[in-house]
Amino acid sequence: MAQEAHELEDPLLYEKYLQALKRHGDPREDQPSPGHVIRHCTNCGQRALFRLDPEGTWYECLHCGHYA
Repeated sequence: MAQEAHELEDPLLYEKYLQALKRHGDPREDQPSPGHVIRHCTNCGQRALFRLDPEGTWYECLHCGHYA
């Protein structure tokens, strides 16, 4: 049975769980569409969706705009 955050014995653990979901995303997510990949961005530190540029050379982080 689900509990509310204030009912938990260790709310810090729940907060860390929510932060991990935000940082790494839901593990049940489907694969991205063609021309997109999910990577860890070295610039912003987030697990983000990257889009292939029109020339097909670089992937752009959709979170911060950094090219990889």
